Amino acid sequence: MSKIDFLKTFIKDRDVASITPTSLHCVKKICTNIDFSKDFTLVEFGPGDGVFSGFILKKMTPGSRLILIEANENFVVHLRKKLDDPRVTIHENVAANVEQLLAGDDIGNIDYVLSGIPFSFLKKDRKYAVLEAIKSVLKPGGLFLAYQTSGHLKKPVLEVFGNLETEREMLNLPPYLIYKVVKAVVDES
Repeated sequence: MSKIDFLKTFIKDRDVASITPTSLHCVKKICTNIDFSKDFTLVEFGPGDGVFSGFILKKMTPGSRLILIEANENFVVHLRKKLDDPRVTIHENVAANVEQLLAGDDIGNIDYVLSGIPFSFLKKDRKYAVLEAIKSVLKPGGLFLAYQTSGHLKKPVLEVFGNLETEREMLNLPPYLIYKVVKAVVDES
């Protein structure tokens, strides 16, 4: 997708958070949290034009799966052309519906949820509903990775997950705050 097409999509869709795709430097930094040596299932919310998706697809094992949830029709059409791979599933839908979109045995077994959706655009109840859905689909020890333009997500993430690490990425337009959140492992001893 050209930068002009990306910009046009940004102008038409108020839910697109950035006027440019995420920088490769930022993509690599966030993806250092993914163990590419093992099979995994990763759900990506708001993959946009597929900058993260394409990078992840090139590095993941043959037994891994990439599930993309994108609400913008233009991006979905682009992703279906760009990412023609049996390991990829693309849903034209919203992140809040992740539990309905996944197969039953995927619930509670997802290794990673990666999100670029602009949580700051969501009303409080919707933001919490998405975070609870993420927690529901992740396996114990699974990671929620997000990149946002501000620290607005800190309080809700702490309330839902009880932990987070953040790191600022300045080599991106706009600069991002990267969130790394772990779903707690329940001790049944």
